[in-house]
Amino acid sequence: MKQLFFILTILLFFISITLCDCNSFNKGDLNNDSSIDIIDVMLMVDYSINDFYSEISDLNEDQIVNIFDIIMIIERIIYPFEQDVSISMIDFDFSSILINWNKSDNYGFKSYNLYYSNFIDDQNLLLYSTENRNDTSIVLNNIILNEQNYFWLIIDDFTGCELASEQYNYELPFKSYNLDNEGNILSTELSADDFKPATDCMNCHEDHYNEWFSSMHSYTSRSSLFFSYKNDVNNDHPIVGENFCMQCHNPVSFLTGENTAVFQNVDEFLNSDLNQSIKDGIGCDVCHSVTGLSQTVHAGDNLAATAQYKLYPLGNIKFGSIQNPQPNEYHASYYLPTYSSSQMCLPCHDLVVRDVEAEITFTEWNRVPGFSMFGGVSCQNCHMPEKDNGYHDHRFIGVDIDLNIPINENPLYESVQGLLSTSAEIEFDVLNDTIPSIISPGEILEIPLTIESKTAHSIPSGTSFNRQVWIELVINHNDQIIFQSGKVLPNQQLDLNDSNLIQFKTEILDVNGNIVNNVTKTHDINSTALLAYQSRYVYYDFIIPEELIGNINITARLLFRSFDPDFIMEHHPEFIDNLSVYEIDSISRSIIIQ
Repeated sequence: MKQLFFILTILLFFISITLCDCNSFNKGDLNNDSSIDIIDVMLMVDYSINDFYSEISDLNEDQIVNIFDIIMIIERIIYPFEQDVSISMIDFDFSSILINWNKSDNYGFKSYNLYYSNFIDDQNLLLYSTENRNDTSIVLNNIILNEQNYFWLIIDDFTGCELASEQYNYELPFKSYNLDNEGNILSTELSADDFKPATDCMNCHEDHYNEWFSSMHSYTSRSSLFFSYKNDVNNDHPIVGENFCMQCHNPVSFLTGENTAVFQNVDEFLNSDLNQSIKDGIGCDVCHSVTGLSQTVHAGDNLAATAQYKLYPLGNIKFGSIQNPQPNEYHASYYLPTYSSSQMCLPCHDLVVRDVEAEITFTEWNRVPGFSMFGGVSCQNCHMPEKDNGYHDHRFIGVDIDLNIPINENPLYESVQGLLSTSAEIEFDVLNDTIPSIISPGEILEIPLTIESKTAHSIPSGTSFNRQVWIELVINHNDQIIFQSGKVLPNQQLDLNDSNLIQFKTEILDVNGNIVNNVTKTHDINSTALLAYQSRYVYYDFIIPEELIGNINITARLLFRSFDPDFIMEHHPEFIDNLSVYEIDSISRSIIIQ
């Protein structure tokens, strides 16, 4: 035994500077210092000489501490445990998943442990474990994945040391396509036949279909106003203009390379022999074949289309937000969490042109502190609210309606009004500075006004440069208007020379700094929009005429119009009488003059 101890001492001299790569052990760390080193070897030699047994020193689990355990701990130090295994391949068919990894050559191998997580749940789920070194693949059935998934292996050795491989990031399958520098399809795995017409969904989902058909998603490619706007873009940018517009207004035509520039108006488009899924604009299958997250559209100086879609219109699977969908004979259903998150609205609701944030509703939402991280109010909460029957409203209520339809006949008008009425509030108050209840003739009446956003994006948003949000302030005396600002008829332009006019707006500027209403001409932007959940403070001053007696009544209204009347008159003047002014909020106050 003395000779053995002498030999081991010499060996320890040469390995005294060598440490194992781990810092947590179930066995071998006899002095509990989170490492296996020369001290642990010396203690184990002492245990062996003195016939002392402890479970942490019994590396080969033979119920005795002897030369074999000493050799094992020395070899563990000489041959540090290194992570030499990685996942090599994953194949998933929305039911079963095949995972392959390479074989470990590490000394002391004990087990493979396969873990899973995703960006939604942020969990660490053990999927599989095996102590067979040659077992390097597994098929798992009935597994549910999310859009972006993370797999990794943890290798255990006999000391309980654990080392993790690099994460294998796995996206759900989607069909790919390639664009050239002008935004044209070079190659695509997608065809129009991959997408079923919305009418195919009608028999089983009649309410959903009817709601969709009245929505602006259905209207994206059958809008006369859109075609006029698109024709202007094509005239200015004949090579890239069509795809720039269609990448969001008609994803199927964009992704399949269909030439829609030949149609100059809605009638030509709808009466053509195009696949019905293209005529549907943003039909059911466009949204319900999404398997991966998209990004903001960034258009460079040449305006080439760059939209990224990850769609899987294959295998007769429809994706959605229902966690436990009912089986049916027509198609399979698959739950994906992002159908309830704002990321689903990309890429179409976030557009940057020449590095200028032109239409950035998603970015506005994403900038609300904590919203994206902690699941704040999503787009769907407001624009696809859950109904009494548990399904989500598929009218996608926003602020736009079909201007072909008279206001009193438009099925979306009241819903748009209802949505806008929750978007902001106004008060006669600025930080406890309130409007007086009594005032004398000749005095200056100071009217404080607070405008508070209740919305998770800017007001206005989207194509904000074509929208109008303003304050109408009217002072009446004996039913006669003695002061007004912002008071117009629905089809009448605001008095832009009114120094008292308060607007919340954006203006896009062209290369010469001129204000324009065509997003393709964007080179800069000015904005006084009301930011998400922001409060804005304004004052009006009015001198009370000397001759006034009695009371005056003050009414303030926050108003919205989806289009600037000049834009409508430029493109489709026949729509001007269907342009509505919506009241977001209104307040009134009576003041005594004495």
